[in-house]
Amino acid sequence: MATKLIKKWHERKVIAPLHLALVYITMAIAVFTLILGLLEAFITGYYKELYRFSLPFAYSCVVVWNLFFFMFIREITERGNRVFIPLVVIGIIIIIALWLPTNWWGFPAEAYEGKLNTRLYSTGSLVAHSAAIYIAIIIICQKAKKRTEDKKTQLGLSLLAYSMISALMWFFFIIMDTVLIVFSDHPGYSIFIYIAWIFTFIFMILSYLSLIMPNWLVKYIEKEN
Repeated sequence: MATKLIKKWHERKVIAPLHLALVYITMAIAVFTLILGLLEAFITGYYKELYRFSLPFAYSCVVVWNLFFFMFIREITERGNRVFIPLVVIGIIIIIALWLPTNWWGFPAEAYEGKLNTRLYSTGSLVAHSAAIYIAIIIICQKAKKRTEDKKTQLGLSLLAYSMISALMWFFFIIMDTVLIVFSDHPGYSIFIYIAWIFTFIFMILSYLSLIMPNWLVKYIEKEN
């Protein structure tokens, strides 16, 4: 996906495909890091340094890909310029919060019992920041749809809006996993995490199709018109 988007960026000399490619690249890096952390835990039987690094790193990647995606939306709709800088500043603050040792990433509950645990607050801030971006994108897409009569453009914007709903579902299940960790002895990586990544895959497909539609879909739209 990313390779094709970068190729399209070179062909069309527009920045939007590059921003979307960077979203997918950041996602791939996050997933790869999480897999390495899980492999370490599986091989050693313990949640060690790599596992503990993988969690805040992956969540930081979420902030980054959210901002890249907002840049993508900003380019194709010419909306959202005024809120972009505040979103970046808040995103940086959230990344710092995610790396605080008081999150106790990968530590058993007894290690931080009676101590300050900011994990729920840092992940909650991440969710709120991301939800604000996704909802803003949905609103931008809906408004942009009303300004065009081109069916292909309308479908692309609809796919983008649906991809944001998938992203919101991703966060819902991430929250469920975090709640499970904080309020029980569960070490993390519950079934909720795997469901969450299914919605991430759906997000990637829908957002990709919104920009690069296959020929059969384009022909179907043209036929309907």
